[in-house]
Amino acid sequence: MVRSFLSIAMSAVSNCSLYSKDHASVEELGRKAFSILNTLLEESERLELMIVGEDLIVNKSPLKDIGIQGKNLLKRLRKKGITRVDILRGVSYAEMKQWIAGIASVHEEIKGSAHIKVGTVDVRIGGLRVDGEFVADMAVPPGLPSVQVEKVKDLYQGVSPFKKLNMTGLEDIVVNFILTFKREVNILKLISPVKSYSEYTYTHATNVTVLSLFQAESLGFKDDLLRDIGIAALLHDVGKLFMSKELLEKKVALDEWERSEIRLHPVYGAKFLAKMDGVPRLATIVAMEHHLRYDGTGYPVYAMGKKQHLCSQIVAIADFFDALRSQRPYRKALEVKEVLALIKKDAGSAFNPFLVDNFLRSMQAALSE
Repeated sequence: MVRSFLSIAMSAVSNCSLYSKDHASVEELGRKAFSILNTLLEESERLELMIVGEDLIVNKSPLKDIGIQGKNLLKRLRKKGITRVDILRGVSYAEMKQWIAGIASVHEEIKGSAHIKVGTVDVRIGGLRVDGEFVADMAVPPGLPSVQVEKVKDLYQGVSPFKKLNMTGLEDIVVNFILTFKREVNILKLISPVKSYSEYTYTHATNVTVLSLFQAESLGFKDDLLRDIGIAALLHDVGKLFMSKELLEKKVALDEWERSEIRLHPVYGAKFLAKMDGVPRLATIVAMEHHLRYDGTGYPVYAMGKKQHLCSQIVAIADFFDALRSQRPYRKALEVKEVLALIKKDAGSAFNPFLVDNFLRSMQAALSE
């Protein structure tokens, strides 16, 4: 029924673009869409539409196969900077007609009303900039972490030395996680389990992003720096995409030669990112340094003795935490408390003691909620 509403409403938008909001065809289609909308609002107090990446989330569930009209809606809303629309029970036909006209207009903004709330995501502050009184439901959409893993997978599969990175897609994922932190206190609910060995790279990148942003927000990082940390965390292991699948998915412990090969992935990742336009410089630094240690050791070997960047130190803690709590072909996953104990043990050698203390306190506070 949601698809029917979107399809008919967007047909009304198309006709409104061709003719006018008072044209007979717009009136007919608008009335049909309004009738379906009222039926939907009998079952729920609101119809919530949210754009996450290239997907449309309806009432906290991804809507599959949205068709040409659904994609047209996403395109039009994006052009106007709108990523969320709430249509509340009690909406009038006049309000809906105004909304349709706003979407159809090339020059006019989409204005909210008493029963139609529109909002935009502001990447700089990681919050909502709203028109009117926007009341947000702070529950986490079911299956959101797995949705994000699929988005990371799509982004990673598009990585090539000959293609530009999809920076819009990267920023969408990061912004969505920043918004999600405002809804969910228990950080572990936002971390995805590894379902298969072949999915590890994408799932791990997603989880490291969540854990890095979690630390950065707890330290008070904001604005562009928070966004850049998220993008850097998302791309920290991008160098592994230039290594053989057989090596990455080997189901027994690696031998010495294989370990030396794996240790080259920071170099591959940093070289790749350094050539990409639009990628934050921080992403290149973190890709190179996330396996360095606080005491100056680690790898790549010719970077030994180099002082690790603070943001690389944050990602290193996130990387270690998720790697040990994830089951791998050659070892079992550790319990969260076991991993936290190991991080504490390595404070001052592998990890920055201040960041370790902050991570432990923040994690314990989140898990106690």
